[in-house]
Amino acid sequence: MRTTPPGLTPGLAAAVALALVTAACGTTGRAVQDSGVLAVGGEVIAGARLMAAARDEGEVSVYTSLNDVGNDAMKDAFERDTGIAVEGVQEPNNRLFERIEDEKRNGSLSADVIAMPDESLVHALVSDGVFAEHTVPADDDIPARFKAPDRRFYTLSSAATVIAYNSDLVGPGEVPRSWRELPNAGRGEQRIGLLRASQGAGGWGLALFLRKRFGERYLRELAASEPSLTDSADTLAGQLGRGEVGIAAIRLPEVGRLQQQGAPVEYLWPADGAPMFNFYIGAVAKAGHSDAARVYLNWALSEHGQSVLAEEGIDYPVNTEASRPELYGDALPSIDEVDPYFAHHRDWIDLREEWTADWDRAFDG
Repeated sequence: MRTTPPGLTPGLAAAVALALVTAACGTTGRAVQDSGVLAVGGEVIAGARLMAAARDEGEVSVYTSLNDVGNDAMKDAFERDTGIAVEGVQEPNNRLFERIEDEKRNGSLSADVIAMPDESLVHALVSDGVFAEHTVPADDDIPARFKAPDRRFYTLSSAATVIAYNSDLVGPGEVPRSWRELPNAGRGEQRIGLLRASQGAGGWGLALFLRKRFGERYLRELAASEPSLTDSADTLAGQLGRGEVGIAAIRLPEVGRLQQQGAPVEYLWPADGAPMFNFYIGAVAKAGHSDAARVYLNWALSEHGQSVLAEEGIDYPVNTEASRPELYGDALPSIDEVDPYFAHHRDWIDLREEWTADWDRAFDG
């Protein structure tokens, strides 16, 4: 039986207990209105009935391969806004997909929401019936190319790959201004760092773009520069920050993290285009917390949720009302200004096996 600690009256003890519970739960959620509706800046994200059901569930399990910065920003903001705890798993994309497949086979998939890149893997999950149909309130603010026709999944954000360089090693006149110039830059003293085509969405997306834009001969030229190859974006970023490579093809979140750590890393938008790949998000059909999953999707794709991801995660939002991504407080160019390259979904899926094998032969001999 619980007793009142010495020196506390029952009334004071009750007040202290209430304060502790409130602090632990993040109150009822700063964006939950008196009416029970979840709304930010006049944008209604979830109705009172759905919010009440989601808060009764108390948590949402998110399986994601978003980078640490974006994932942590979304988790913290969602919990503050809703009072609903975010649990789950954060792993590299291929490992996350293997986990989902294993849990699905064993009948133990505990994800309520899945957020991951790579259209091939997402379509495999769709074919297996993993995702539930759900139309978010912000649907009209999301262009058609960023949502499945049946609304089983949406694009959460679009990630751009840029040319980054270590300014302690690479002088202003040595920086390649385009992908076309990259092989020649690698023939000098500055080694290039690349993700393998088999690495995942980032590696395959870049390999597909380079071959489509410049052809097979270009890939042979790039391979002849003997780049450093890795299967991990984090590893590649670390190599660039430490000066083990002078130039690297990496995403903006990695650039931002390196700069935050004080590494002498700069970047530029290549003159001949920016390969983009998408992160996708969907609610699991047999979710244990199905109402919380719907609230999470609504929030993640709202103007507010998308702005959080853009400003903190440094990827491009798909909601047209959201803020532009920022790097150290400076807004990045609009997505149309950087000459984005989005691969056709059939190319992404149908060419992958053959072209990845070609890439391996060119670079590994």
